[in-house]
Amino acid sequence: MKKKTTYKTPKTARPHFSFTVEAEQEGGLLAFLTNHALKERSRTTCKQLLHDRFISVNDEPNTQWDYELRNGDIVTVHPSPLPKLLNHKSIEVLWQDDHLLMLHKKAGIPTVSSGEEKDKTALLLVSEYLKKFNPRAKVFLLNRIDKDSAGFVLMAKTAELQKKITDNWDKYIVRQQFAVSIEGNISDTQGYLAPPVEDSNDKKRKPSKLVQGSNTAGQARYTKLMQTEVGCLLSIDLLMGRNNRLRKQFAEMKRPIIGDWRNGSKRKDLGRVALETTGFSFIHPFTGKRYDFDQPIAKEFRRWLKQDPTNKQKDKI
Repeated sequence: MKKKTTYKTPKTARPHFSFTVEAEQEGGLLAFLTNHALKERSRTTCKQLLHDRFISVNDEPNTQWDYELRNGDIVTVHPSPLPKLLNHKSIEVLWQDDHLLMLHKKAGIPTVSSGEEKDKTALLLVSEYLKKFNPRAKVFLLNRIDKDSAGFVLMAKTAELQKKITDNWDKYIVRQQFAVSIEGNISDTQGYLAPPVEDSNDKKRKPSKLVQGSNTAGQARYTKLMQTEVGCLLSIDLLMGRNNRLRKQFAEMKRPIIGDWRNGSKRKDLGRVALETTGFSFIHPFTGKRYDFDQPIAKEFRRWLKQDPTNKQKDKI
């Protein structure tokens, strides 16, 4: 039987002590620990703390003994080992700081619970991951991706920041781009999608349609990348709103997204829909820096457009 690994805090470790690096203390991390932060302890003990992930620099775990510290850096000695990178087959944390976290999720895992989900959500997994580092850590959703599609999800680490960004969405979220494969053809290579009908029971309102000529006429702009007898591959830029409404828009146009069988797609065998975020950009509310995240279009989106939708073949990914 494999022996279980256990961690024991070295007797020399101080419980969650933080130190601010001053200008004259700049240099290697190990040297800072032995000469300043933990100068009463041995070099061997300090190296052990580094190796076992008891040390963080600016809230990020650090095991590099020769890491170069700069004036103003915060070095913290923690009472227990810090967690390694989140390891999950369906979600990947791409970037985070003290304020925000960006992840990419695969199709098959819900972003947030709908009340019927038995599996863990991306929100819950990230929350559990952060709490291993800080038991008081919280995370708040800024955008949502459906369970059967894939894409980028941005989260805030405080409720105040969540409200700040959602109340000023167009100021901070500057790009949301999607790829989608639909059943049925579109004649124009570029165009705009009108907002979907909010109340499907209101028969007096006209359904969504393709609109030409003005970027103020619709909620999203599309560019056709590929066309076959089955349908089209489109790149879509969301122009308004936090979350896309593409499934409803294309369903109203009688051009359902491939795999979206609830809205009329002929493909029920895929286990997902051909909708995925390919680009997401935001302006950091505190630093003003722009962050860009991009993902290539899944190869399956083109392959599905070459397959006969009436053929009962298995093509799950």
